[in-house]
Amino acid sequence: MLQCSLWGWQLPECTASSEVWPLKGSYSAGTHGAPAPGPPMDAMEPVCLVEPVPSSGALRVNPAALGLLRVLARPLHVLAVFGPRSTGKSFLLDRLVGQGEGFPRSPGIWVWCLPHPTQPDQALVLLDTEGFSEQEGEETKLSRLFLLNVLLSSVFVYNSRSEGDPQRQLDRLTCVRDLPRVVRVLDECPWENSFLLSSVLPDFVWCLRDVAPDPCLDEVLEATDHELDSALSSPQDSEDSPSSCVQRFFPCRKLFRFCSPRGDGGQGEPPSPAGQLHPMFQEQMGRFKDYALSRSPKTVVGNRAVDGAFLADFLERIVDLLCRDEPVFLSEICNGLQQEGSNDSVGYPVDPMGGAPPSRAAASTAQPPVPEPKREHVVPLQASRPALPVLAKGAPGTAQPGAMEEPMCLIENSRDGELQLNQAALALLQSVRQPVVVVAIAGLYRTGKSYLLNRLAGKDRGGFSLGSTIQSHTKGIWMWCLPHPCRAGHTLVLLDTEGLGDVEKGDTKNDTWIFALAVLLSGTLVYNSLGTIDQRALEQLHYVTELTERIKVKAAGEGGRQEGEDSAEFMRFFPAFVWAVRDFTLQLVLDGREITEDEYLENALKRRQGQPEKLDLPKKYLRQYFPSRKCFVFDRPAPRRDLARLDQLPEAALSPDFLQQAQRFCSHVHQHAGTKTLPGGHVVTGTLLGNLAVTYVDAIRSGAVPCMESAVLALAQIENSAAVGEAVAAYEEQLGRRAALPTQSVQELLELHAQCEQEALRAFMARAFKDEEQQYQRQLKDELDSKRAELCRRNEQASSDRCTAALLELSQELEERLCEGSYSEPGGYQRLLDDQREMVENYQLVPEKGIMAAEVLQQFLKSKETVAQAVLQTDLSLTDKQREIEVERARAEAAEQEAQLSQEMQARTEQLLQDQERSHQEHVQQLTAKMEQDRRQLLAEQETALALKLQEQERLLREGLHGEVAQLQQQMQNLRKEMSRPPRSRCVVC
Repeated sequence: MLQCSLWGWQLPECTASSEVWPLKGSYSAGTHGAPAPGPPMDAMEPVCLVEPVPSSGALRVNPAALGLLRVLARPLHVLAVFGPRSTGKSFLLDRLVGQGEGFPRSPGIWVWCLPHPTQPDQALVLLDTEGFSEQEGEETKLSRLFLLNVLLSSVFVYNSRSEGDPQRQLDRLTCVRDLPRVVRVLDECPWENSFLLSSVLPDFVWCLRDVAPDPCLDEVLEATDHELDSALSSPQDSEDSPSSCVQRFFPCRKLFRFCSPRGDGGQGEPPSPAGQLHPMFQEQMGRFKDYALSRSPKTVVGNRAVDGAFLADFLERIVDLLCRDEPVFLSEICNGLQQEGSNDSVGYPVDPMGGAPPSRAAASTAQPPVPEPKREHVVPLQASRPALPVLAKGAPGTAQPGAMEEPMCLIENSRDGELQLNQAALALLQSVRQPVVVVAIAGLYRTGKSYLLNRLAGKDRGGFSLGSTIQSHTKGIWMWCLPHPCRAGHTLVLLDTEGLGDVEKGDTKNDTWIFALAVLLSGTLVYNSLGTIDQRALEQLHYVTELTERIKVKAAGEGGRQEGEDSAEFMRFFPAFVWAVRDFTLQLVLDGREITEDEYLENALKRRQGQPEKLDLPKKYLRQYFPSRKCFVFDRPAPRRDLARLDQLPEAALSPDFLQQAQRFCSHVHQHAGTKTLPGGHVVTGTLLGNLAVTYVDAIRSGAVPCMESAVLALAQIENSAAVGEAVAAYEEQLGRRAALPTQSVQELLELHAQCEQEALRAFMARAFKDEEQQYQRQLKDELDSKRAELCRRNEQASSDRCTAALLELSQELEERLCEGSYSEPGGYQRLLDDQREMVENYQLVPEKGIMAAEVLQQFLKSKETVAQAVLQTDLSLTDKQREIEVERARAEAAEQEAQLSQEMQARTEQLLQDQERSHQEHVQQLTAKMEQDRRQLLAEQETALALKLQEQERLLREGLHGEVAQLQQQMQNLRKEMSRPPRSRCVVC
């Protein structure tokens, strides 16, 4: 504050650095104006953030350190290091920021806030935690500190020395088992929360120290971009082992190996500067530093970036929940903090350094006691349990990864025979932000499925692996992501499934699940068979008849197919069906006339009264659940003797007829295979497809029947939450481009907000779906209302700062005269009034003062009334009567100015209320348009289903199956009622 000792008025100090940087989806502390910038970050030293209390095992949080975090109003890059004692953790962090010695070797978690060395718009926050040991009784503290490090960081570093088998060092991290038990993302459905966990976990980086040279392993790490999995031995027998947990929970896992840092190659940390470090260690440190500092800033649920204020409150909230032995529901915490951040009464200390947090030097000598927190936090641990496979998080910067060089296994069989997801392949799939065209192929083993997919991929060499013996070659479901050859901005996802009916496997249940997953994940399903479509081929397609026992549409009820579920409901989820008949030798002639391949398929699917159920059911279900059908027949591609090396044959050695047929097949798939969509027409991206895979595989592993409606609702929660974050980010981006504060009127500011709000709503509506109760749109509206209030505060602060600076400059000469006593002579009061009037006139000429010009001026004039009255009373040239007149005149002028300012405030309030109504109408208008679009999409799907049922009814009548006609008519009647029913959703945004 600047204070004039003679006048007695105060004005806030105006600084250019007082503006809070806008964050994409960030949390706002809700203070009036921005906090003071505090001391430069490069002058800060590490301070204790969290300290265990030895006597009770409680946690003690340092309020001064929290204040230090709260002053950081920019995105945070948070790197935490954790590991056994005496492994060089602090030395590693010191080297990361180029310091000889920074962190103390003291208990608890220490924090160091620094400017980011490569990202000037971010702050670098380093967390150093005391080393752990395997002593009995330390488990509670170890788990508590581990959870805090993981939840606070964007990069989590596990640091250990190389002693014996490296994997045993990773398995010392036993507390990783507590993650799925203690931490959850959502609280509505626990089994779905488990697979959401890793979408919010940080990168996991294992730093293995003091290793012996291993050129082979180093070469492997270099080739795989330091992937941790490439250095691990075979999977552990127990899925609950720490190394297995790390592989399941953390989607991005890296390994960096370090030799001894000492120049002489000895063990221990060198006290010498960087010039005396081992050259190889310096090179390894450089690679680690490049990776660690290039990662994305810290985000929370909904992909919201956070600033220091959020991180401080986030820490306190988590510790409080752990204290009460309650699960940590991350979505609930983040939403709560967002709401609290919009409360104007919330404020943080302007000068957090005033509390003098302990420095490194002080900690090593006479560290002042950390103030007692509000409560002591004791976290008892319970026995952990294995977690289900978790959702992978795509690596930053890989939104459109382009072509995969080769396929990867997406779904595999574990040692115990259960299906499980390959996390590396899942992470890659989820990094694809483009719409996906998903083509899966299924069929009996050894029928050439993989070769056909390679033709689709346009690959003459490589691609899906081919087998040349009688044994099944492909295991599980393999994936290949490629740029779509005909649709820009789309990714072609090819899924090659394990061959059905493998006699060596002997598990028909596994075959059924593989086929069901191919149906659920694909937009086009290719069924591959050999020879002809005859009775044997139809009997082999019994997997279609089992689909409704393995899949259900609605969540209500138990078991397989639910009451009221007819083919129309399955049709909305099931893919288009293409039957590829290989090694076809017959002529396409029926009753003396040539027929098409499609006619050949439809003739084979004709039903007759009295047919055995074993033959009739595949026809029935194929016609009911796959109304969109296509057939292609293929000659043998090469002579039998060359089939074993088919992928090595040049085009000239292949059958011309086969090449022509394969070209027609590929052209049809490329041009007509539709983008994968969910019911309602919502386009599926690679991210959503990965989420679907996780949902279905988790359900299968748990013994449940996969429910398509539940899977879509679970995806909607994830996607809608991300849509809110994306919309807020769009608002911030537009605001950053358009904002020039202060504005000269409230109307100008509100028009700026309205333009940014429209862009945010467009972004939300484009991504959100099935927000039937408008829960997420209300959340977005609350976010945008908070952003508007924050924008108004920033605008007022910018205007106030500019006006204050102008008044300080213009009143400087007047203040000097006051200090010199120039107004203490007879006639001084009139000269004071003249000088003040001249100053006000000059102030009015200052451009771009903003909306606070009148209010700041009034505060200024009011603050000098006391000194003006003092000059008036000491002016000997005035009579008592004249003094009374001057006093009354000053009061009248003050009252007039007060009334004028009150009118301006009232007008400003009315403008804000009008804008609130405009915002509400904008939300209602866009929501209504979205609901109408969804309604039209649903009606189109229902009309298509009704038309297909009418076609099937005519066909059943021709085939004499009158009993099924009545059942089909009832289904059509129910469908017509559903189409005539008014929309269930209504606009409830308020």
